Amino acid sequence: MPTQSIGAGGKLTSQNLHIGPDAAADRYRLLRSIGRGGEAVLYLAEIELAGGGEPVVVKVLDSKTTMTPDEFDRISRKWNEQAELLRFVHRPGVVGVREHFEGPPIHRPGESGTLTGRALVLVMNHVDGLDLRDWRAERNLATPAERREVMRTLEQLADVLDWLHSGKATPSGRQVIHGDLSPGNVMVDGHGQATLVDFGLSKLTADHQTAEVWFTPGYAAPEVFDGKRTPAADRYAFGAIAYFLLSGESPPNSPEQLARAMAALPQIAVLDAERRERITAVYAGDPSQRPVSLAGWMKDVRHAVVSTTSSTSQRAVQDAVPAPVPVKPVVPPQPASPPPTAAPVHTPVQTPPYSPPPPAPDGRPLPQPQPQPQTLPEHVPAGYGPTYPLHESPPPVPAAPRRRRAAIVLGSVATVLVIAALVVLGVRLLAKDKGDDRASGGKGGSSASDAVTPDEESPTPTPSPSASASGSDDSGATPDPTASGTRPGGIAADIKAADLTQLTPIAGLGNFSVGAAKINTRQYGAAFIANPDCNDEAITEFDLNREWKHLEFTAGIDDGSTHEKGRVSISLDGKPAAFSELVELGKPATKSVDVTDALRLRVKVDMGCDNGTVVIAAPQLTR
Repeated sequence: MPTQSIGAGGKLTSQNLHIGPDAAADRYRLLRSIGRGGEAVLYLAEIELAGGGEPVVVKVLDSKTTMTPDEFDRISRKWNEQAELLRFVHRPGVVGVREHFEGPPIHRPGESGTLTGRALVLVMNHVDGLDLRDWRAERNLATPAERREVMRTLEQLADVLDWLHSGKATPSGRQVIHGDLSPGNVMVDGHGQATLVDFGLSKLTADHQTAEVWFTPGYAAPEVFDGKRTPAADRYAFGAIAYFLLSGESPPNSPEQLARAMAALPQIAVLDAERRERITAVYAGDPSQRPVSLAGWMKDVRHAVVSTTSSTSQRAVQDAVPAPVPVKPVVPPQPASPPPTAAPVHTPVQTPPYSPPPPAPDGRPLPQPQPQPQTLPEHVPAGYGPTYPLHESPPPVPAAPRRRRAAIVLGSVATVLVIAALVVLGVRLLAKDKGDDRASGGKGGSSASDAVTPDEESPTPTPSPSASASGSDDSGATPDPTASGTRPGGIAADIKAADLTQLTPIAGLGNFSVGAAKINTRQYGAAFIANPDCNDEAITEFDLNREWKHLEFTAGIDDGSTHEKGRVSISLDGKPAAFSELVELGKPATKSVDVTDALRLRVKVDMGCDNGTVVIAAPQLTR
C-alpha cells in the first residue's frame, strides 16, 4: 500500500500530494505544512482555477489521530457543525472559510481509492502577511508610530473578538469562540489588517477531550487545562497577546505571574492603582472576573501606551518653549556723550567712569548695576532694548554738555530687572513735574522712540507724534500685549500659520490621540485620530482667541480601520456645525472652514460601534 510522503514534524517531502472530497479527491494540491493545532495539521495548498493556481490553507484532521472509529464519527459531527457555523462569519479580521468536507486522507494524484481511513478537512482563504511573531520582531516600539501600530492591531482584534462573542456573527445569535488564540494564529497583512486564522474547531466542543489537552503555553487560561474553552478563555489569551506585543517577550504561564509582569511594564507601572487593576483583571484566574468588553479594556491600555505618552510629551515640549514676548521696535535715545568705538559682543569697551544715580525721592539709593559690554539708554521701558544689532554700538552723535545723570552700562538680558527698577523710579520723578499728564493714556506723552533730554532740575520727556500712533504710555505701566498684535495666551501676530495638533486643548484630547495616520495610501505625520466607543464620542476643543481666519484639514478613514465610515464635525462658539460630513474609506475630504473672529473651536467625531477610525489630518490654522 502506498505511503504518504510526510516527513518528521509534518513537513512534506513531496509537493505531489493532494486532498479533496470524495467527488473530487485531487482538488487541492498540498505545497507545505505551515503549522499544527492539536490533532490537526495546517497546509499551504493551491487550487486550479481558470488555468492558474490560487493559494488556500487547508486544515486536516486524519482519523489516525483518534483512538476509535466511534470517536472519529463523533468528532466529525462536531467538526462539521463548527465549520458550517464559521461559514456564516463574514467580516474583515476573520479568515474566510471556503468549504469543509470529509474525504480520503492525503494521497498522490489518482491514488485516493487505494488508502484506508478518512480525513476531516477545512479550507480557508490564504492571508498574505506575517503572523504576529514575525510582525512584532520587526518593531521595537521605540517610536510613537510603532506604539500606535501595536495599539491599532490590538484594537482590531478586540473589536472582532467582542463581535464574535456577542452572537452578532451568526444569524441565530450563537457565540463563536476561537479556542486557540496565540500570536501564531493572527496574521497582519501589508495594509495593517489583523486577521484571526486557524479557529480551534474540534477544541470548541465542551465534550471533546483528547488524551492530550492541546494549548499554546502562556496563552491558555487555567480552565483550558480542564478542556473548557469559552469567550473568557479567548479574552485571557488576548490579554497574553497584548503583553507579548508590548514587551516582546513570551507571557508567563500562570495568571498571577502574567498579571505581575504586565503591571511591571513601564507604560503600565506609572498608572494609578485603580487603572492597573482594571488592566490586569483580564488575567484573573476566575473567568467571571475578567472584563467582558475587550474594546473597553483597550481604552485603558491605549491611555497608558499612546494617549498619555503623546499628550505628556506634547505638553512637555510646549512648556519648554517660552511664550512669545511682545516686542515693540524702539529707537534708542541719543546718549549724552559719544559712545566708544564699536566692539564685538562680549568684548568690553571703554566707558566713562561710573557714578551712582541720584537717590530716589524717599531717600533710598538706587540699585548698583555692574558694568556690561553693551550700553543701553536710560529710561528704556521694561522688556525693550536697542534696535541696532548687539555686535554694534549706536551711531556716534555730537558731544553734548555733561548732564546730571548716570551713564548706566548694561548689555545683558539678565539685567532686565534692574532696568525695570530704574524705570519705576524714573516714573516717580516724572510724576513730580508732570502732575496728572499721565492721565492722557499716552496720547500726548513720550514714547521709547523719543530722545529724552532732561534739564538740570528734573527729566522732562519731549512729546512725539509717534506716541499717539502707537498708543504707548511712558508712565512705566506694563505694556499692553495687544499693542504688538498678540493677545494674552495667543500666538504672536507675525506667525501666519499654526498646526492645530501643537496647540494645547482646553480640556484634554478626550477620545482623540495625536499621531501619524494613513488616508487613501497617503501618510500624514500630524493628525487627530478619533477612538470613540459605542457609548462615547470623541470631542476636543481649542481657544482661538479671535486670532485666525481659516482652518484647513483633510478628513478621512484610516487605511487600517476595520470599519469604513465615520462622521466628523467642526463647530465654532457653540453654533451649528460649520462642517459636518460623513467620510468613507478611500474617499478623504480636504476642507477649509472660515473661523474668522471665533473664540472656541470644537472638533467632534460621532459615537457608534460601527464607526471607522476617523482621522483629521494636517489641521492648519491660518490668519
